[in-house]
Amino acid sequence: MAKYSADKMFDDMMAAEKAVETMEVKDEASLAEYFKLQSELVFNHKEIGNIYNMYADGVKIYRENGTLLDGPHAMMKDTLKLTSAFPDMVLTMRDTFAKKVDEETYKLWRYYTLSGRNLTYSIYGPATEKTLSGDACINMSMATVKLINGRWQIVKEFTMYSIDEIRSTCTADVAAEEENA
Repeated sequence: MAKYSADKMFDDMMAAEKAVETMEVKDEASLAEYFKLQSELVFNHKEIGNIYNMYADGVKIYRENGTLLDGPHAMMKDTLKLTSAFPDMVLTMRDTFAKKVDEETYKLWRYYTLSGRNLTYSIYGPATEKTLSGDACINMSMATVKLINGRWQIVKEFTMYSIDEIRSTCTADVAAEEENA
């Protein structure tokens, strides 16, 4: 019997969740892989609440253009706005690595792309149905990660999204609208 698409999506999400839960962080490579899987849960499986597992209470997230997100709830709201505008969004991790600072601290670097179609309303207006290109939507992040109550969490992050590419994808073409008027 064939599985419904929702069943497959759920099974894939549960498999990804289990991979995160059972992963033992023992060195730089495993920490980088741990946060790769955490990021994929958020963007590829739309498990937005996982942000509360990734980010420590009191985290400061410094974004492009001077934007400061204060705490995991602010990051969750920001990510929810983005992923809801692109319900089919996919994160592709291009590179990630970590450097151990001490037994309870790592520096983590991530280079990833985002792709998907603007199918619903965004902060820039109604859906455009334009495609966000993974080749153009390049994102980079450097974070400090600490072991807090037995869980590895980001305590500070500097991250840059290709905000101009996202805005362009979510903004209707004025010239095309004028032609059709």
